[in-house]
Amino acid sequence: MSGTVIRGWGRPATARATGAARGFALLCGVSLAGFCLVAPLAAQTESPDDAARAPAIIAVPGSSAAAGMVDESALRYYASQKQTARMKAEAARLKQLYPGWVEPTDLDTLQPSPPEEAPLWDLFTAGRFDDLDAAIAARRAADPNWRPSDELSRKLLRASFRSRLKALTTARKTADIVTLYRADPSALDPSDVESYWTTAEALASEGGAAGSDEALALYKTVLDTSNDTSVRLATIQKAMSTLPMVLAEKLIAIGRTDAEGGSEFKAIANDITRARIVADLHGAPAQEPSAADMAAFQAYARASGDASQTGLLGWYTYNHRQFRAALDWFKLAISRGGDAMIAHGLAHTLRELGMLREAEEVAYAWRDKYVGNSILFIDLMGRRLTQANPSFIDLERINRYAKVTLATASGEGAEALGWYAYNSCQFEAALEWFQHAVAWLPSESAVTGYALSLQRLKRKQDYLTIVNRYDGLFPKVVDLLFREGPAGPPLACAATADAAPSQGGRPAPAASAAPAPAAPARNTAAYGRVPKPDASGDGQAKPLPVQRSEFPLAVSAENPLRYAPPSLARVVADRQDGAFLAEPPASKTMPLVARRVSGAGPMPYESYGFNLLPGYDGSERPSTLSEPGEGTLWRAQQASRNRGPQERAASEADRFTLPNSQAVNRGYDQPDTAPSSMQRP
Repeated sequence: MSGTVIRGWGRPATARATGAARGFALLCGVSLAGFCLVAPLAAQTESPDDAARAPAIIAVPGSSAAAGMVDESALRYYASQKQTARMKAEAARLKQLYPGWVEPTDLDTLQPSPPEEAPLWDLFTAGRFDDLDAAIAARRAADPNWRPSDELSRKLLRASFRSRLKALTTARKTADIVTLYRADPSALDPSDVESYWTTAEALASEGGAAGSDEALALYKTVLDTSNDTSVRLATIQKAMSTLPMVLAEKLIAIGRTDAEGGSEFKAIANDITRARIVADLHGAPAQEPSAADMAAFQAYARASGDASQTGLLGWYTYNHRQFRAALDWFKLAISRGGDAMIAHGLAHTLRELGMLREAEEVAYAWRDKYVGNSILFIDLMGRRLTQANPSFIDLERINRYAKVTLATASGEGAEALGWYAYNSCQFEAALEWFQHAVAWLPSESAVTGYALSLQRLKRKQDYLTIVNRYDGLFPKVVDLLFREGPAGPPLACAATADAAPSQGGRPAPAASAAPAPAAPARNTAAYGRVPKPDASGDGQAKPLPVQRSEFPLAVSAENPLRYAPPSLARVVADRQDGAFLAEPPASKTMPLVARRVSGAGPMPYESYGFNLLPGYDGSERPSTLSEPGEGTLWRAQQASRNRGPQERAASEADRFTLPNSQAVNRGYDQPDTAPSSMQRP
């Protein structure tokens, strides 16, 4: 009740007269929100019959409550006393003060509190609601036909609601608050704005359109019935923090205008602009900030010295592809102590402006404070490392890239180092980096590089083992065995143009009928040396945690649970048809023919007459997996690829695409200007 004090006036006239002054002072002293309980002046001078009149509550002049929620106490008092003229005059006064206020419909049914309710009103005034409920229950037990007055019932309901609401709020039981409100929405006191805010916040946090709409209705009720400027401003601020901005815009739109034609919410104009910027960054619908509002917010951000405000403007201008402006805002935010997320935006902006080396340095410097910076660092330099004809990169940069790759177990970083080492004829280092890449992030290009490195090192048996291990999963790896031309394009690091036949750099997505033209020969000294991943500071090789001979383990291709143990061999031999155990296979030697894999297309060697065994599900024909459903990451990527080339970043598949493909020719011819697949989170 926001400190509202209510007291019954059912005592005898003599007792009421002797303690009138002291009682009035006491009630004003315990008031919590500027409310004092007084009786009409006539109540102290009229006959004892007037003792049956209901109490009235008025606001202390000058208190904040006087301009807050609509106080209908006087109106209800006149209605209960059947003073129609005074009731209409009070209703007219309230409508003039509160244009959105609607007159209650139950005024004609109100009755004055009977004298015997005075003890109950005393309990209510003292806030002893449990004792009041017990007293009412005892009275009804003695007299089943007795009912408390409507005024007492209504005020008790609202006071009990507020007491329970306060307890649930302290306990942070949001779901229980929603349940309490929906059980009886009328229990919410129109004069208690705090209860409106608390309930609206709980409804909004529930999620879903229903809860948001209910919260919006409560906020709108506060605006319709409150004339307090601070309450109205706070309501808008709370709505923007709990509701989607598109709903908060509806509340902003119903704001009043001042004498100059400006919005009554101009005092929080920067807060509204900030909320619209945040909604824009999250892709939520909201009104576009006007030029005047943006200029005012920019001036505020510069003057505030708060890095979060300038950083917010940096992300906003970056999101609108105003990269020069974004660079200035991010640099200003960093100079004011911006965090790793602001540095992330700075690195992305530098990348978009073609300042790739600067972006690399920023991402590296902030790699430990935010994982996104580490990922961006791996991606930025990975593009230079995965060129088919890589340029020289100094040893210090390669070493620090290798350290970050090992520290983060980045499969993409290991693959990039593997391709750089392979394309610069450092096959031993390439093999080890590809091993790490396949262990951390198996992909077709990583396995392809792994197999090619083994072939370059003339480890034929290991090469064939890797190709067969990924048979059915990566068709392009198996395709290495069935190329029409055994020799691919020579590596750029070859000493002479007529070097020994090789499988080339990174193979193209589709096998070409003729070798590509040889690249200009370059000496291996023209490339940066790639350190091996397991080389320690003293140059000694670190032993692998699991040796090659220990993993993978050789296992039987058959399920042993299908056959009987040796102790039941005789029983199995005599079993009847249809028994649950099958006979053991006649030979333990497994055929070296692969099985069909569901979701995999035809294998290259099928064109040479090789047949695959049926898959685990009995499938005998090549198949493809069905497309993922709506809401998956694949769907989002497909949608981004359907946009224009100027509106999307490079595809994720282009990051480590095989050489001689269109993606390579498009993205790696100009590595310093190639777009990155990294996107701001």
